[in-house]
Amino acid sequence: MLEGGQPEKPAILVLSCAAGPVESEVLAGMEEEGVPSVVERPRDGVDATELARTAAGRSSLAVGVGIDADGRVCVQHDKLTDPLPELSSPGRADAATARILGHNAARIVVGIPLRTERLS
Repeated sequence: MLEGGQPEKPAILVLSCAAGPVESEVLAGMEEEGVPSVVERPRDGVDATELARTAAGRSSLAVGVGIDADGRVCVQHDKLTDPLPELSSPGRADAATARILGHNAARIVVGIPLRTERLS
């Protein structure tokens, strides 16, 4: 809750250990889909999958994004036990992959089909 008893605005929680171009592209993808996000900086040493799982559990929209220190990105829904390969970068995400993953995080919330371009 915010000061004065107002509820917080719903947003996708992004736990990011890597501020920079990858994070910027993920956030841009979500913004282009019209879904707000909140970024928090956890301690280093946690992988993107674990960050995404934690973020999804804490997000008011049940969708979280993890960006680890190596630039890997993972998108997770709170109802999924394991991340889907289509929602994770196999290694450090390039700009196009990071933006697609941002779009897809937002699209899960909105309920529209995911972008299916190949992730690299």
